[in-house]
Amino acid sequence: MQAGIAIGKPTGWSLLMMMSLLACVSCNLSAIPDDASARFEGPPVIHIAAPQPNQTFLAGATVIVQARVENAGPDLARVAVLLDDALLGEEPDPNVTNAAILPLTIDWPTGNAGQYTISVVAERGDGSATREDVSIEVISRQRPDAIAPDETASGEARAATVPPSTSSPAPTSAPKNLGPSSVPGAVLAVANLRPGPGVASGQPLGSLLADTKVLIVAVNPERDWYRVTYGEGGDAWIDAAFVEAADITTGLPVETGAPPPEPEGVNLLISSIELVPARPVCGQATTIRATVRNNGSLDSQTSPWVSVKAHLISDQSVIAENPETIYLSKLNAGQETVLELPLTIRAHFGERQQIRVTVDAGNHILESNENDNTVNSAEFELDKGDCA
Repeated sequence: MQAGIAIGKPTGWSLLMMMSLLACVSCNLSAIPDDASARFEGPPVIHIAAPQPNQTFLAGATVIVQARVENAGPDLARVAVLLDDALLGEEPDPNVTNAAILPLTIDWPTGNAGQYTISVVAERGDGSATREDVSIEVISRQRPDAIAPDETASGEARAATVPPSTSSPAPTSAPKNLGPSSVPGAVLAVANLRPGPGVASGQPLGSLLADTKVLIVAVNPERDWYRVTYGEGGDAWIDAAFVEAADITTGLPVETGAPPPEPEGVNLLISSIELVPARPVCGQATTIRATVRNNGSLDSQTSPWVSVKAHLISDQSVIAENPETIYLSKLNAGQETVLELPLTIRAHFGERQQIRVTVDAGNHILESNENDNTVNSAEFELDKGDCA
């Protein structure tokens, strides 16, 4: 299922178009036999594979939403995709094949810069439902710095190059209906193929020889990488500098490609903050529930400490901080835990404040990304309570 929205927020016309295209949600599903004895109990289970939480996109780029609904079953009554709780598209009675798992893909061309929440909702006929959210940021487009063309396949890489007709990299996505917007092209010099648009997207999947015929089916937002199909089902990205297009490529779809893999290592971050009470009271203890996640590829073997501070919005001065040392237990790769951190603010009631949580505040552990350890809560106005 693929569809698109023409602007940053959905319009009536785009919703109608999206809803008609969403009818294909079960066209390419991994179906199970229509067996009346198969039972699907409890609500559906949703997993959003892309985009990643807090991922950043350039305005005008296309966000590819990929998800799957597990524990689906024949009584799945509705699947919907929302943007900031506004309907992007929905499909009533989507599981005509009685599949156990429904894959879902939607393209959303971004518009205005800002913070957005994308949600996938699945409902059963009995009213039980599941919703999964992911937050992203769209930033204003700036002229990108010049990027050197991807290296040609030379030396050992050149020696390993084989014609695509005899050996091709494995496809990176399901076969697509190319439609009239694809453009034929030819490879100018032997060049590497990548899983996404850019050298940072991952190791080469292989390479194509000069004069290899390809079909250009998409471009990245900067238009310096092409997604091409070649050979018998090959699908990958190639530096546009090494492909001669037979026609203009302005009408091709714009895709961001899969997010680059996380660098190997430990990467600790705060994925969410909850304040209890939601509006802190002057002189009374507030509990900050911080969800800490190891988003890296390696297990965290140490116990870095977590700090909590309250800041005034007006000048960002620190007005309260947690005097206790809160340690983080070992977190395996991909694992998360919830820490409860106490904090009491005793002044500046009636003023706008914000609570800031930092994991590994003393840099006790070497991380693959040292710039995502701090998260701020939503702004609030401190309740007066018993303070004078």
